[in-house]
Amino acid sequence: MSQPKTNDKLSAELAPEADTGSVARFSGSLAGRLVLSAVVWSFVALLVGGFVLSFAFRSYVLTDVDKRLELLLDTLVGISEVSPEGEFRFNQPLADQRFMTPYSGWYWQVSADDMEPVRSRSLWDFALDAQHEQRTFSLRYSISNGPDGQQLRLAEHDIILPEAEQVFHYQIATNMAEVQAAINRFNWLLFSALALILFTVTLALVLQVSYGLRPLRQIKRDLSDVRAGRVAKLASADDQTLPQDLRPLVQEINGLIDQNDKLVQRARTHVGNLAHALKTPLSVIQNSVDGDDGENARVIARQAKDIRIHVDHHLKRARIAGGGTGVGLPVCERIKKLVSAVEVIAGDKQLDMRVNCDASLMFDGEKEDFDELLGNLLDNAAKWATSVVDVAVTRREKNLRRPVLQITISDDGPGVPADQHDGLFDRGKRLDEQVPGTGLGLAIVRDIADMYGGNVKLGAAQLGGLQVVLTLPAK
Repeated sequence: MSQPKTNDKLSAELAPEADTGSVARFSGSLAGRLVLSAVVWSFVALLVGGFVLSFAFRSYVLTDVDKRLELLLDTLVGISEVSPEGEFRFNQPLADQRFMTPYSGWYWQVSADDMEPVRSRSLWDFALDAQHEQRTFSLRYSISNGPDGQQLRLAEHDIILPEAEQVFHYQIATNMAEVQAAINRFNWLLFSALALILFTVTLALVLQVSYGLRPLRQIKRDLSDVRAGRVAKLASADDQTLPQDLRPLVQEINGLIDQNDKLVQRARTHVGNLAHALKTPLSVIQNSVDGDDGENARVIARQAKDIRIHVDHHLKRARIAGGGTGVGLPVCERIKKLVSAVEVIAGDKQLDMRVNCDASLMFDGEKEDFDELLGNLLDNAAKWATSVVDVAVTRREKNLRRPVLQITISDDGPGVPADQHDGLFDRGKRLDEQVPGTGLGLAIVRDIADMYGGNVKLGAAQLGGLQVVLTLPAK
């Protein structure tokens, strides 16, 4: 299979990859979008769930503390009485040793407007703020400062005892440090578990997406093989393990490849037929004006020559394959054969044609195209060289998206001024009409190199003449 690689520009591949960061490259891929979107939503869901569970646990703990404070407050009211002498007292002790230990974290206090507050021993020398001016005959909870810098959860209630004419303000409090420590421990365990769940879910998503997109990666590899010329169609079309929903896609791609091959072959045939059809009338026109010195005859001869140049150019372009060879073409072997042919053509010049090339280097393209490229360049160098033509081939792949061959051809001829380099690629352009040729060589070289996504550049050679640097895809 052979077709032009007009969309595969090696010139773009020669540029180093942009350092956009691995995260940016991953997020731009289909797998990255699937994984990141799922991870983001999982993170949001787990975060919201974590805060809901944390709030629920905190509410449960505080409710439990409030229930215990309410029970202790009811017990405290139940053992309270007023003596016949009008004194406040307890008819039995409060059976909880935590109220006996100073600063234990559990406290009670009973106060009234005209009496000294009665406090638990655990308050020691500290008194709770009673706020008698704000009477409340329903149970009220609040946060208050306690002894030793403690933050207290406070339950308070105003009660009128039997046979009493005054209002007693009951207060029960507990240190929130233990409660907050329990809440903090729960939050740490909760969010640690949620983080582990998120990590597990992310890993599962990566494996799931990787497994799910494996057929697409296989199709990508098959397409690369098709583009490189190693196979004619997608091999995965006959793969029974391919998911059924991807088989129509593979079949359509194979159909598109077949249609493209037919269109390319038809276009190449039409161009070739047209070029051959024009050659005969051009020859008749050329023969009819040969020997005529008239102005019209000279104009006709000159235009016929230009037309022939264009016909030859497009006829050669129609023969360009522009496709990969599959296994690759040995570069050194072909160059040595071409050098031998050029040395025969050069005849009496006795050129010293040097070849510096590693035998393992392979060209990812057709033999006919490579011969056309190197044949034109070597022939051009032999025409202009005085005694030496140097050919060097190297492989480059560092910081490139794909490996390339860099072929440098230098001669010790007169060279070409730098301002005339671009003009040498014009069809029919010749700097010296005394040297045989059509002026199509470099134009054809540029066209073939472009079809392979490569390029050709001119410069000054260290030998003193012209240096041509040709870049082509390597295998």
